[in-house]
Amino acid sequence: MEMTKEMLFDVIDRTPFGDLVFIEDETTYGSIMATYAFVRYARERGIKIMIDDVLDTLFLIKKQLEFLGVQEDFSDALVIKTGGKMDVGKVVGRIPLETEPVIYLSRYEGMANEVFSEGKYINIVLGLERLFAFMQEPVEFYTIINSIQGFLGNKSRKAFYIIDKNVASNFKFNPIPELEEIATTVAYIKGEYGKGKVTFGKNPFIEFLSNEYEVSLERVLQW
Repeated sequence: MEMTKEMLFDVIDRTPFGDLVFIEDETTYGSIMATYAFVRYARERGIKIMIDDVLDTLFLIKKQLEFLGVQEDFSDALVIKTGGKMDVGKVVGRIPLETEPVIYLSRYEGMANEVFSEGKYINIVLGLERLFAFMQEPVEFYTIINSIQGFLGNKSRKAFYIIDKNVASNFKFNPIPELEEIATTVAYIKGEYGKGKVTFGKNPFIEFLSNEYEVSLERVLQW
C-alpha cells in the first residue's frame, strides 16, 4: 500500500498537539523526505514551523534537496541551532554544544518555550543522534531524555523527532529505547535507492499498526 500525501496529512491531522512522534530512519534519505513532508503539511494547514537544528543538519537537508532539484530555503521556519555555523531558516536562538547539559537544556528550554508561547507549531527535531553522540555519563544522557519527556503534552506543538538509527544504535548510551518509551507514535523508515517502506511500532490509530506503507522520495518531493 502506498503512503499518499492525503493519508499522511490525515494521520498528522489526527495527531493531537502535545504528542511526540519518533521517527527511526535507517535510510540515507528518510530525514530529507520527512522534513520536506512535515514542512509542506504545516504550510498547507497554516501552522507555524519550528525546527531544532543540531550541528547543521538542516543545512545538509537543504543541500540534498537542491541536489534533487528542490529549491527550499525554510525562510518561514523558526530555527533554534545547537552548535554548527551554517544558518538556514529564521534563526531565533543559538546554543553552543560544549556547555554542560544542564546549562544547555536550561537555555534551550527558555528559547523553545518563548517560541511556543506565540502559538501552535509543527516542531521538527533534526540531528538528534548528533546531540547524544556527546553524552559520556549516564547523568548527562538522562538529563537530555528527561528534558525531551518534559515537553510531552505541550499543547503548542506537534513534535517530530527524526533520528539516524544506524548511528544512534551504536552509541555508548543508545537513546532509541528510551525515546520509543516516551513517544506517542513510533515510525520506522527502511529501504534504499529512494524507495522506502514506513511501518509503525507504536501508534494510537490501530489501523496503521499491521500495515507496511511504500513511499518514494521522488513522489514526496512532488507534493
